[in-house]
Amino acid sequence: MKLQGLAVIAIIIILPMSIILSSYSQSQIKTLQLQTQYDSKLQNATYDAIKAFQLNMSNSSTSDLANSKMRDIKASVNTFYNSLASHFNMVGYGKDVLQNYVPAIVYTLYDGYYIYSAYDNTLDADDKFDKNASYKDGENIYGLKPYIYYSCRYKRGNQFDIVITYSLDSYITIQGTIGNEKINKSGYVLSGVEKRDNDIYYKGVKIEEEDMSDSGFQQYVYIPGATATKEGEKDIYINGNKAGAIKKYQCKKINGVKYYIDDENKNKVFTMLNDEQIYQNDISFDNKNTNGKKYYEDAMKFSEWVKSNLGDLSSNDAVDSSGNLYNSDNYRDSNPFVAGRKIFSELNNDWRSSSKCIEDTDSEFNAHRIEVIKNSIESNLIVAISNYNKVSSSGVNFQMPKLTDIDWEELTTNVSMITFLQGLNIGGKIYSGYSIVRNDITEDFVSEDSIYICYTNTATYYKVTDTTLTNQKEIDPNSTIGIFNVDFERKTAQVSDKEQEKNIYYYPRSDMASYKSIINSNNNSNSATSIKEYLDKVGQYNSTDFKYRIVQKYYTALGRERYGMYRVTNFLEDVQEDLRKAGY
Repeated sequence: MKLQGLAVIAIIIILPMSIILSSYSQSQIKTLQLQTQYDSKLQNATYDAIKAFQLNMSNSSTSDLANSKMRDIKASVNTFYNSLASHFNMVGYGKDVLQNYVPAIVYTLYDGYYIYSAYDNTLDADDKFDKNASYKDGENIYGLKPYIYYSCRYKRGNQFDIVITYSLDSYITIQGTIGNEKINKSGYVLSGVEKRDNDIYYKGVKIEEEDMSDSGFQQYVYIPGATATKEGEKDIYINGNKAGAIKKYQCKKINGVKYYIDDENKNKVFTMLNDEQIYQNDISFDNKNTNGKKYYEDAMKFSEWVKSNLGDLSSNDAVDSSGNLYNSDNYRDSNPFVAGRKIFSELNNDWRSSSKCIEDTDSEFNAHRIEVIKNSIESNLIVAISNYNKVSSSGVNFQMPKLTDIDWEELTTNVSMITFLQGLNIGGKIYSGYSIVRNDITEDFVSEDSIYICYTNTATYYKVTDTTLTNQKEIDPNSTIGIFNVDFERKTAQVSDKEQEKNIYYYPRSDMASYKSIINSNNNSNSATSIKEYLDKVGQYNSTDFKYRIVQKYYTALGRERYGMYRVTNFLEDVQEDLRKAGY
């Protein structure tokens, strides 16, 4: 056969193969492009939802905190579906259509999480259910399932049978029995706190009372009907009619509630509820804020109690809801429930000589805490997504995707939102993706990244590691104060008169951010890779050193804001105390 004939035969064979391979390659490229586009759309919709949640939470002024949070989450879910429909050019489609492809949405909060998914509405036979209610017995509905705490049960013979509820930091709640004693205790576990005479130190840094007369404790708030009386305050008008003023007051937070000191009204204390001043006749403040010092002092006492009573608590003591010990057949080999870790072993360590404290990210306590949170979320999500297959009309077999270690680190250290999108055809395969977006600005959680150092003389705030701050010797440390990042966020107030209503916006604090702290977040002092790494070095400095003084303000502010957080246990204790005073 001539060479030309062989060439023709080769072409006949190769050409179709090339066409097929080219078509396949183009199909795969298109699939990858669609995968990337869908990931981006899901990420954007999730970001919109967490931003809505953030804004609603920061402007909430209701006293019914549980229902308020559920309301804000439901509003965030609606934002997610609206944004998702917009990104997929499905504007006009109802949420019920998009829900066929979203098996679950998760909101991880400070000490637990909500799952938004489908579930069966069931009623007990004896339940006196309103016959006129919108939901019927046995009906499948979408909504928030009950709040699930980051909890684990531990049992060892007759020694103890307790449940520990963890959080995003070192705050825990212990309930159950130790011996014959019933236990219900909450607090922070910290290794670096010590008492010298009557002074409290954290990692070598003295924690002092704060002077509330300092301008750092002043915040703006909208007061209906008020008149601006000081420099910087602003009158608000609607159609030429005075509707109120944005005025500045000293502020102190207790159990999640901000209290303001009215200097012009004989130092009376008031709170704001739905933009109304509510005076608190039974509360008064002096010019000293001791919340930061109380935080470390209470943490020291609680840590000592934990060390004395549960110092040998091991992950091997973890049991399931039925009281049966976990074993390697039930969990992966890496599961800490079978690793035999001493959960609170770092409480015995001295922060000076040990490389590991209990509050460190790589401590045994945190390793176990993370796995408890991980197992709880993972197990409940698997059930929720599996059950979703029974109600979805998409014909897709929904499955729980495998989250990476980086994903779990994000979820166990931040208030976050997880969304899942599955079942969409993208050509070469069926799309299955998820998105995780954290909420960095929330009053529910005070992280180490949440505290900024404000220099009141220039009204500028910095990250504690900012070289502009730590190397700028002209900054007077006496004119610095630690501020919670939430207080720099815009607030909304509803202004009304007889003719019109509108929303106005203001900032509790009017300080400006340091350029390097915000734009160049890697601008860290001492080549530190994290805030913690930098802070751990500072305790070694002399108390007169500039960096020592700055970090002293940081630690004090961190304690102050954590002490002022809303705690269910604190609320219940207050109620019990009121009942005792009333003779019940």
